[in-house]
Amino acid sequence: MAYPAVGWESAAGRGIIESVRSRAIAWTLAAVAALAFAMGGCGGSGDEAVPDPPAEASDTTLPDPPPTSTTVPPPPASTTTAPSTTTTAPSTTTTTTTLAATTTTTAPPSDYTAVPKPSAGPNRVAPGGALTKHLAADIAAAFGLSTAEVEAAIAGVVLPPEAAGNPEGWLAPGTYEPADGAGAADIVQAMVDRRVAQLESRVPRDQWHRLLTAASVIEKETYNQNEKPRVARVLANRLAGGGPLQMDSIILYPVPEDRIFTTSAERSSNQPYNSYKHNGLPPTPICSPDEASLDAFLAPPPGNWWFYVTINLHSGETRFANTYEEHQANAALLYAWLEDNPTP
Repeated sequence: MAYPAVGWESAAGRGIIESVRSRAIAWTLAAVAALAFAMGGCGGSGDEAVPDPPAEASDTTLPDPPPTSTTVPPPPASTTTAPSTTTTAPSTTTTTTTLAATTTTTAPPSDYTAVPKPSAGPNRVAPGGALTKHLAADIAAAFGLSTAEVEAAIAGVVLPPEAAGNPEGWLAPGTYEPADGAGAADIVQAMVDRRVAQLESRVPRDQWHRLLTAASVIEKETYNQNEKPRVARVLANRLAGGGPLQMDSIILYPVPEDRIFTTSAERSSNQPYNSYKHNGLPPTPICSPDEASLDAFLAPPPGNWWFYVTINLHSGETRFANTYEEHQANAALLYAWLEDNPTP
């Protein structure tokens, strides 16, 4: 999911790329729920061809949970790099208070403020890196270790039972001051211990996995710290409505290479992270979220937003919408931007 960073190689750039891949390119996101939670529920760009979206949208007055999906309108005929745009229709039972809706003009809304994620540096691991792809290298760079040392430490780290042996998401990003003589194993264990402390201070133990998984999706869906609460609200509404979340950040998690677009084959596959086929959250976290993502999931603002789309991959400007019609107008802005910026 990312903006100006398509192609960046830094840890922060990768987080941006991974965030755009789902929202900017894939349409509207929807994944994680703070309200659902409170109620007891718990990289680089590719050049593959992206199929045109379906020709027409399905009925917009669907029961809850929605049994079908709607699509962003087809892009103009001259657009050759159309993003995947299939999205789930909103539940008719969503009744939360709506915040002031953003407009669909080309100027950023007055409340749009870009607040970048913390960057990596000495003794600091940036948030958002997927463990299986980047996090070991990020940790190694932050502490002057070899990637092989860190990978070995991750393989031997002591995880809580809730992780089920999978360290994904359980290594908390942030700044660490290891003691003299501390090695990779000490640092990696400290990251797990910090994550456990973060979860312990927020939710009962039986909700750790859900919170961490949900926060990891939020982390992947935006690189703007200031935007996480509204993303969480969309995700909360989607989870409360049931059905598949249809988020590219999830579906691309098992893909070995970093890229932006998903393929029709991936969206129709039976792999467990296919958010176009399977309902609800993915089976595991998909990255290592920061505390802002944890808190956004737990306390999203009120709103009926069901869609969002990044309309400018350089600035990261994102528009939120309550209705499919509003979302169509926002999607048109993305298509126009892609026409003007064929190689973002």
